[in-house]
Amino acid sequence: MPTAEDVTSRLGQLLVGEGRVSRKHLDDLLGSVPTAVLSRKRPGEIFLEKGLVGEEDLTRLLGTLYNLPVMHLDKVHIRPAILRLVPEALARRHRMIPLFLVENELTLAVTQPLDQKTLEQISRQTACTIAPVLISRSDADTAFGLYYTDAGAEGDESPEKSVRVADHAEAGEVSRSEVEQLMAAGKTAPVIKIVDEILAQAAQEGASDVHIEPGAENLTIRFRVDGILQTVRELSATAHPAVVSRVKIMAELDIAERQKPQDGRIALTVGNREMDLRVSTLPTVFGEKVVLRLLNRQSVQVDLDVLGFSSGSLETLKRLSQEPYGLILVTGPTGSGKSTTLYAALNFIKSPEINIVTVEDPVEYQLPGINQVPVNRKKDVTFATALRSILRQDPDVILVGEIRDPETGNIACEAALTGHLVLSTLHTNDAPSALTRLLEMGIEPFLVAPSLLVIVGQRLVRTICPECAEEYRPPRESLAGLGLADVPPDLTFHRGRGCDACGRRGYKGRTGIHEVLVMDETLREMIAARATANAIRKYAHERLGFRDMRLDGLKKVFSGITTIEEVIRVTRDAR
Repeated sequence: MPTAEDVTSRLGQLLVGEGRVSRKHLDDLLGSVPTAVLSRKRPGEIFLEKGLVGEEDLTRLLGTLYNLPVMHLDKVHIRPAILRLVPEALARRHRMIPLFLVENELTLAVTQPLDQKTLEQISRQTACTIAPVLISRSDADTAFGLYYTDAGAEGDESPEKSVRVADHAEAGEVSRSEVEQLMAAGKTAPVIKIVDEILAQAAQEGASDVHIEPGAENLTIRFRVDGILQTVRELSATAHPAVVSRVKIMAELDIAERQKPQDGRIALTVGNREMDLRVSTLPTVFGEKVVLRLLNRQSVQVDLDVLGFSSGSLETLKRLSQEPYGLILVTGPTGSGKSTTLYAALNFIKSPEINIVTVEDPVEYQLPGINQVPVNRKKDVTFATALRSILRQDPDVILVGEIRDPETGNIACEAALTGHLVLSTLHTNDAPSALTRLLEMGIEPFLVAPSLLVIVGQRLVRTICPECAEEYRPPRESLAGLGLADVPPDLTFHRGRGCDACGRRGYKGRTGIHEVLVMDETLREMIAARATANAIRKYAHERLGFRDMRLDGLKKVFSGITTIEEVIRVTRDAR
């Protein structure tokens, strides 16, 4: 292997050939530095110190000199199992990082060419053929900080904005074409930084979903915050393949598959918060759209007292949650907070004296002290099959994520009639409609009527930002939407005018509006007679004092918690 001073001299000749320095200047420079000093420096370092080249130029020149490809690591996600192929001590000693394994060929990133003896040692240790590529020292420093220490971001990045992918990937080969594509894209914009910034911003703003939407000319990034989508960033459409590939790599999806929808998961640490992301891809005419659902493990509200229930409804739900058996249903559309309500109910009743088991699709939040079973259709673990197995696990309380089919509904009702408290959800617009929906699914009235304890219908409304709340008079059409066209003119309403604290939206956070329908003997008889939802609703209003979601929302409007517009928006489909 040539000495460091020999390599430096040859690099100097390349600089002369490129017209970056004259031969006389080169001779004077090398002649002014003692050979002993040059031998202690890495090849070409003297040119860096004198400002003749930058780090990237020096790496490029070394690649030319040794006929080695040059890579940038800003778009490369290295699988943890690949990293483990080379011992960390050996990797640090030679400043090298294993990148890919393709057909028993290990691509190894190095900051300077390795001698033959070292290459043979690594080849023996990994049982792979070694294909070296050159990277800059700054790339190596970043990679070592990212993959071999707890630091997941650059040194000047705040902890709140640092994003680190959890090390749960397994070893695997990627196609040669993918490696070539990554190498070719090595000098493009730092897509890892772009994606990390998007995820960090989403976490900071409390987004529940991130939409990555391709268009003819733009790549649009939208966040769903407090239930409403908003555009937060526009990128060039040319960034679409790189951004989608980065997300797919993080979620361990097939990068080459662009014509079929895919689903995956990512575990992230954002600042000091652990988050799970559910990833969904969907082919569109402009390319794959990606949606990421953000689940903050620390943010789920598991206290019934803070979910927005009125005092009467809260007392009723707590009382019925402590019944030894029966069925409790929570109903509403997707995103209405049903799972959170059920989690809070479980948290309220859990104790070392009872066995609580859930079956969920998927398990969104892990609850201490509760046995949670994820649905896995590939292994034939459905709601129905899991529920049958759970009944053999001596359960006291069972949560079924959703009643989607007659089989699950029948088993849930039978379990509720045989000494188990069962909690579940149903997709209907309101509580009375849930009764008729169960019958329409094919569940017999003689199972539904005696098993049901209570049905909770709910929606989530945005709450007025306390920092910018102001009094106002709503438009007449908004008042008419809730039957309030003739309210007194001096009645006070509130709204948020928009400020920095709420992102100029006027709203910050959400709360629930609810309706609670408690079963009585007459309702059970109406179920047995297959009464309509309208008849059930009329009876509940007239005889049970049933207060629907709009009335609960109206109470929150008068209390200055939310606005009329919000209540109308989320209850358009409720009767």
